Amino acid sequence: MRYSHPLQKSSKHHILKHHFTSGAISWAWILAAFLVVGFVFSFSSLSWNQILGGFVVSLIRTSISYIIAATLAIIIALAMTSSRWLEGLLLPVFDVLQSFPSFALFPVLVVALRNSPEFIIIIVLTITMIWPILFSIIGGIKNRRQDFEEAATIFGARGSKRLVHFVFPELMPSIVTGSIVGWGEGWEFIIGAELLVKTNIGIGSYLGFLGQNQKNVALAFGIIILLMLLFVINKLIWLPLLTRATNYSSES
Repeated sequence: MRYSHPLQKSSKHHILKHHFTSGAISWAWILAAFLVVGFVFSFSSLSWNQILGGFVVSLIRTSISYIIAATLAIIIALAMTSSRWLEGLLLPVFDVLQSFPSFALFPVLVVALRNSPEFIIIIVLTITMIWPILFSIIGGIKNRRQDFEEAATIFGARGSKRLVHFVFPELMPSIVTGSIVGWGEGWEFIIGAELLVKTNIGIGSYLGFLGQNQKNVALAFGIIILLMLLFVINKLIWLPLLTRATNYSSES
């Protein structure tokens, strides 16, 4: 027992040191990304307002679509897995729909919503992003531990309390993993979506403008800046969430 306090103190010191080192490395990478962005701008003819403003607009579109897709995916997954009949009916349908190319919806949506280009982009982005989130959550529900289920039932976790204190925390690794895949697919898709819909502002629109005017060097620099900005988002948001979700899964 006389060694327990030093060991506990050493363990806490090791954990704090690990977190500090990881944080320092992450911020160093983020600083390096911003330095690359500044360096690229200083040697290119890119417009700060157009590329950064376009990125912010595209980020807002992608974020709105992600929120809608994640909310729908959680609701559908919980509803499907609560009924064997509903799961047997919808799962094969969704399995086919996830293979359907979202770009094929553009002609129909352009005709139906010709005066609402924002709705067209958000609708198709949502359809693109929902599938990896949905199937990841379904897999998480299928792999839930029975002893946790029984413990939650024994302690009276029902209704909203069960969702908040048991279901959502247990599904968080699946939600985060599916979200990272869906977020990446959304950014792959939005460039083409903004070109097809011909919006006035957006990172895809600006890169398309550079390509159409054969400004190949500026286009290459624009793509580099886009990659650096997405890298910063991943470092600030998705990687910390993934680390927390992984730690939770390991503790489980």
